[in-house]
Amino acid sequence: MAARKCPRIGEAKFSYTDALTVLDTEIIYPGNMVVLNASTLEASEATSTSGFVCLGVATEQVDNTDDGETVNFISTAVHGMDKIGTITLDDIGKEAWIEGAGSVSVSGSVDYKDKAGIIANVDSNYVWVDFDPAKRDN
Repeated sequence: MAARKCPRIGEAKFSYTDALTVLDTEIIYPGNMVVLNASTLEASEATSTSGFVCLGVATEQVDNTDDGETVNFISTAVHGMDKIGTITLDDIGKEAWIEGAGSVSVSGSVDYKDKAGIIANVDSNYVWVDFDPAKRDN
């Protein structure tokens, strides 16, 4: 995985600074979604594995290969994510489901995918996801 050139709309609504421990040996790249394991309270890059809460998008790289690092910044502004499958303007307002560190889809189930946020817009390049936790029910 590598850093993404992740476009953003507006300023971050809030961010965490040195608040969350990063999973051992994990590298979190800027522009990728960050999730929290509710059992261990460790942050990691998003994957299609379920059981995590999406926090937003990393704004800086965090390298925890030597362990002991914390997440420096995670923003929750509206970010452009890569589309998986067909996502159209009709999907605005629907839930975006995590497919990978930088990609979402509109098909999901609480049984096998986690919610990223709410689809705010769609263009030819990205699906724009609002990561504001107040707008989703997880």
